[in-house]
Amino acid sequence: MKMVRCYQRNKIIMMRRADPVKASKKLPFDIITEILTWLPIDSLVRFKRVCKNWYFLIVHDRKFIAKHMERTCLLRLRYVCKHEANKLTVIFDKSFGMAAFCAGLVLEKSLTNSQVFRIRNPATHQVLYLPNAHEGTRNMDFALNPSTHECKLVCFYGKDSEVGFEVLTIGKDEQWRPMKHPNTDLLKHRGKPALQIYRGSSFKCEGRGHFVQVTGDVKDWNLKIHSLDILSECFITNTVPRGFYVNWWDSLVFYWNDCVAVADIGEEKLTVLVLEDYKQHKWSKKTVRVTFSEDHMTLLKDPFFVINAHSDGLNFHFKDRFIHYDLKRETIEKVNIRLGINFCLVKPSLIALKGMKTGKVACSI
Repeated sequence: MKMVRCYQRNKIIMMRRADPVKASKKLPFDIITEILTWLPIDSLVRFKRVCKNWYFLIVHDRKFIAKHMERTCLLRLRYVCKHEANKLTVIFDKSFGMAAFCAGLVLEKSLTNSQVFRIRNPATHQVLYLPNAHEGTRNMDFALNPSTHECKLVCFYGKDSEVGFEVLTIGKDEQWRPMKHPNTDLLKHRGKPALQIYRGSSFKCEGRGHFVQVTGDVKDWNLKIHSLDILSECFITNTVPRGFYVNWWDSLVFYWNDCVAVADIGEEKLTVLVLEDYKQHKWSKKTVRVTFSEDHMTLLKDPFFVINAHSDGLNFHFKDRFIHYDLKRETIEKVNIRLGINFCLVKPSLIALKGMKTGKVACSI
């Protein structure tokens, strides 16, 4: 009897210690893969230690990573918004603010050193610090090829009379390398850097950015849009048609249905020129009526920052608020407070760039 009980006890212990790899062999690997695509990232980070097949699937299989990103739940991130000197800064911790966001990765800039940048995956807690950027860095953006996971960063710098671009390919370049603009004369105006605004579109992984340049004076000026495809390192320049006067042009360059646009502002009207196809130099004109009924707001009374727009709505930043304006109803639909501690929902990703190291970023805001 004792031997029977001992055997049964040992059998139970062995069952509890069953090898998950042998157990998984009972299921086809494609079914296992399907199950894993529905699991949260925290679980997959642990499960990649189960066996080599699981490790390769979770870390290196791009199709699996893409499918998981489509199905995974949104990640809640805490951040602080600060508005100083007409500039809105998104801060995830005391040391770094957000510069761009792409495929679940965040490009962050140091708040104390303009040359220090890093790429962070907030879901997997992996961080990659980049080589020091140019001392006169004004803008930085990045793009990721979803099929190859090739990641490139572009830096625009302008200091005194020195103006230019640098590019960095993660995993290939150890240092920043110069990137040529087809017409370097366009980058300066009266001996100073002429590119004054940058609108990136890295949130959609499109890898396109648009630099805005104004030359001339009030009586005779022109506005140019330098569109950059980051992955191909290719520039295409478009000039806003003559006769279209943009008032407060620095506040009214935004995206309309994912296309860069400029607007002429009136008392209750926005006349918008949309660059629908920057490669074919194709512009289209749209007129939208904007009527405010709250806080005695008018388009001409207080400067505001247009974030993006489409045929149904206009999203902009006014004073300390984020406002959505319904163009069909001509009413303010939603107002969110932007300053102070906020939370945002982002699509997490398993993507890990070469050189990334694991380590939680202190979040003491």
